Amino acid sequence: MILYTIIHPDYINNAPGAQGCSSEDVGRITTVEMKNFKLEVIPVRQGLYRINRIISTNPFDYLNPQLQPGKEIKLD
Repeated sequence: MILYTIIHPDYINNAPGAQGCSSEDVGRITTVEMKNFKLEVIPVRQGLYRINRIISTNPFDYLNPQLQPGKEIKLD
């Protein structure tokens, strides 16, 4: 079967470790709401989170270099 999608095949095949997200991290994923979008984050340590995914309908949010997956952000 051929899938025409922009999603990485490892996400489709349920292999979370291939995207820098270990199986232990999957249970710790949290969704936080920012200004007008949501971020799926993984806690690294107290107050520090790593962005796993952006959830937004605004295409410009995806172009923001501060919000790219893998970036670490501080949240209060």
